[in-house]
Amino acid sequence: MIRTLAKRKALVPDDDFRTGVWHVVGALQSASAEEAICLVDPFAYISHLSAMHRFGITERAPESLHITTPSRALWTVLREEKTQMLFGDRAPGEVPTLARIGCAPIVRRRPVVVHESKHPAEPTPLADNHARIAPIGRIFCDMLDQPQLCGGMHHVLDCFDRHAENWLEDIATAVDNFDSPIVKVRAGYILLEWLELECDAAAKWVQFAQRGGSRKLDPHAPYGATFSEKWMIALNV
Repeated sequence: MIRTLAKRKALVPDDDFRTGVWHVVGALQSASAEEAICLVDPFAYISHLSAMHRFGITERAPESLHITTPSRALWTVLREEKTQMLFGDRAPGEVPTLARIGCAPIVRRRPVVVHESKHPAEPTPLADNHARIAPIGRIFCDMLDQPQLCGGMHHVLDCFDRHAENWLEDIATAVDNFDSPIVKVRAGYILLEWLELECDAAAKWVQFAQRGGSRKLDPHAPYGATFSEKWMIALNV
């Protein structure tokens, strides 16, 4: 079928992806980079600074599009689950195999940075769009987990200062479910001590405070001289 359609010039290979991706001539040429990537990879989604910009919690428009996809082993598991859901118990030879296809460094004339995660978010679809995005609560978690991908910790704190109160319930739920004690500690300090917000869930995160390791508010800055005894974290911002 593909050979026939290609011969008739109805399909052409998509140069923004590795072998195996085609697009209908004239149909998807105007698709955005995030749409094209999310069509090719059913488990990919917009993340980090790109997701922050989409939700309007930063004015910074990143030059590169940040995309997250599951780690290779998890991606394979998700593929099997999706195949089972779509085709049931049909024999392996009777169903198509979903390939994990990477994209070029530039898709639809936009630089792309792809991150792999062992604990990806459960993304939500964008309205009237084929793309998906991390939920708002998870975005705030990623800001504390990987601030270097979200404009740096100074910018992260600025975004929390301006927007955390509006999304407090989503943040609390996401942090509770996020498998990282240091993210819970950073979130607890920022929400309760720094912003002085009322959040019952955040008050419980103090149990994750402990000395040693990378117990810093900014994981990429020196420790500094200020320390929170309650949260056992260096306040190095």
